[in-house]
Amino acid sequence: MLCTFYTKAIQDTRKYLKESGYDLETCEKDDKDIPEIVRKTQAPYREFWKIKITRDLRIITLILAIPNTFPDTFPKIYLSKKDFQEIYPIPHLDQNGLICTRDPEVAVLNDTKPGEATKNLIEIAIKIVEFGITKENEADYIEEFLAYWNEKVEKIFLSIFAPKDEVCYLQIFKLSKKLFGYNYIITDSKPHLEEWLKPFAVTTTGDKAIMALYLPMKRFSPYALNTDNDLLTIIDDKNVKDSIGTYFNQDRLYYILIASFFLNGENILFGWRHKGWKNITFKGFRKNHVPLNIRLGHPKEEPVTKISLMRLDKERIFVRGGTMPTLIKKDVSIAVLGCGSLGSFLTMSLARCGISKLLLVDKECLSPENIPRHLCGFLEASCNMQKVEAVKRRVIEHFPGTKCNIFHADILELLEKDEKVLNNYNMVIVALGSRAVERRINYLLKKGLINSPVLFLWVEPLDVGGHMLYIDPKNGGCYDCSFNEKGNFIYSISSTSESFQKRESGCQSTFLPYSSLTVEQFALVASKIISSLLENRPNSSTLFTWLGDIEEFEKLGHKINPAYDAQLPYGIIKKQIMRRGSCSVCGNLKTVV
Repeated sequence: MLCTFYTKAIQDTRKYLKESGYDLETCEKDDKDIPEIVRKTQAPYREFWKIKITRDLRIITLILAIPNTFPDTFPKIYLSKKDFQEIYPIPHLDQNGLICTRDPEVAVLNDTKPGEATKNLIEIAIKIVEFGITKENEADYIEEFLAYWNEKVEKIFLSIFAPKDEVCYLQIFKLSKKLFGYNYIITDSKPHLEEWLKPFAVTTTGDKAIMALYLPMKRFSPYALNTDNDLLTIIDDKNVKDSIGTYFNQDRLYYILIASFFLNGENILFGWRHKGWKNITFKGFRKNHVPLNIRLGHPKEEPVTKISLMRLDKERIFVRGGTMPTLIKKDVSIAVLGCGSLGSFLTMSLARCGISKLLLVDKECLSPENIPRHLCGFLEASCNMQKVEAVKRRVIEHFPGTKCNIFHADILELLEKDEKVLNNYNMVIVALGSRAVERRINYLLKKGLINSPVLFLWVEPLDVGGHMLYIDPKNGGCYDCSFNEKGNFIYSISSTSESFQKRESGCQSTFLPYSSLTVEQFALVASKIISSLLENRPNSSTLFTWLGDIEEFEKLGHKINPAYDAQLPYGIIKKQIMRRGSCSVCGNLKTVV
């Protein structure tokens, strides 16, 4: 059935184009006008069409490679060999003669009218060629910079360097074994690189690095630099020229320049290499004191070698993934107290948000019964690994370079040694599930010994929901303000008259019943709210309540707090927490010291 459909679609399209006045002929795969890359490929093309287009500017010949699964797969449109040689380079035309008409990832051909859809693609291709000849779309070079720059790249380096605003030196190290298929990596800090490489069991070879010079630029065209001489025309900043001159006056076999410019909200990073002038003298100038224009203005125009960078730095990886770039640039740090089920998943979610400075505190080790609701698995539990160490290992394996300090002990022991240790972090997250510890942290916060905002998190039983209680050090109520005289949480989703705690036989641990899926879902919701709190810090203490499957909870015969009767599942309720006069911690506070 599909074969018949595809055959008919191609026949109908060919007929439609001819009836529309196109000079179309079918050609074989070995036709001289079909690009070599197409002739060599094993891609399943059913037919090749040669279409001659007569316009005011010139006559051009297009080659359409029609795939077997057309119209579900886009036809590829190429320039004939002769036209390509005369027209290239222009925007949206690659070195194989392919004209980029549509992105198949975001566009779909109309399968009910394949003829009209193909005609539309042909017209787009013609406009691209015409605009390229008249230079009307020259700015598109910049928009698709890396695509053009990488066309004739000879070297590819990995890079964990994030672009900066000032000129600096970078180091290029050879790796003990290939990583992502490449041997060399660029960094501005060897210690950072060594830490970053640890999860891969890869090291650098030799102590000496290749030195490269980094140049921040305002704008750059991919075709502006081909030879040494071109460097003089693209650099207009005197300080940058002086830095290049100093670098080029060092005896080297070759010189590597890494550059960046800002485009469409992100930094574009690329590089190139110049052949060195080691042991070459310039008449009338002392060694290593040759002006840049003299070095680059020598009669022979030496071609530069283009370098492509596979960026693995935090800025590139997280911004590309949609993470809020301001969080990353602020270099936010978070202390997570408790690495159990909620704390472990939340830590990984925060790492996914771009948080790369963490303190993990927990006194327990992993045991098999933890595993169903924990980020880590039986591998870590089999050796009775510390929870903090297990979570750290998972995070660093996923995001190399994360700075993750750990403390395997009771948080109160840490605070007893250093009451202000948590003040080094932008936020403190408490996911301990211990009322006594939570109250003590709240007390220290409201007495001014902890001055970072604290977020208390916990889930309620049977997937009914969870809470994020943000306590500001100075403004609004405190943790204790949210509990009544009986010790019950005022804003509980489930009815406080019912107990859900379970205890294993033999006087073992007590726990609340909730699923791993609920913990993971709540951690994702919480990490998004935490990101927004870090971006825009509230001016008062605030409670965020996430409602789970409250309908299913009631079907099981349980009661919910009447305050949530009108609410729908999976919503978020935000409530300001005010000081309660009867609160033993902050009710009578006039100022916080």
